[in-house]
Amino acid sequence: MNSTAVPRGASEPFRQLRALRRARKLKQEDVARKAGISREAYLRAESGQADPRMSTFLAACEALGLEVVLAPQHLAADVNAFIASRNGGVTAASMAGQPAAPSVSATAASPATGSFGSGTGEGH
Repeated sequence: MNSTAVPRGASEPFRQLRALRRARKLKQEDVARKAGISREAYLRAESGQADPRMSTFLAACEALGLEVVLAPQHLAADVNAFIASRNGGVTAASMAGQPAAPSVSATAASPATGSFGSGTGEGH
C-alpha cells in the first residue's frame, strides 16, 4: 500500500465509478484499457489506495460514458434531480448507494446538454 495518505473523501468519486462499472458488468481491465491507464493505477484509485490525478478520474469517467459536471453547491440537489428525471431516477451516486456529492456530479449527459455557467453572468 502507498505510504502517502489519501485525503479524506478522495475515493468517493471512484466508489461511484466502481458501482457503475459493476452495474455494467465491466472488468477493471476494460475500463482501464479504454481510459488509457494501467489496470493497477485504476485498481488503486477505485479501491481508495491512491489519490489519482484529475486526468485519471476524467479518463475513467469518459471510459464509462460519463460527463463531469461542476455545479454551484446551492444548485447541486436541483442538478441531481434533473439528471435523475432524465435517467430513470438513477444518478451515479444512487448507483453507489450514497447521496450525491454537493459540488461534483458525474452523469451520462449528452454533449448537447453539457454547458457551463448559469446564464446570470456569475463567475465571469
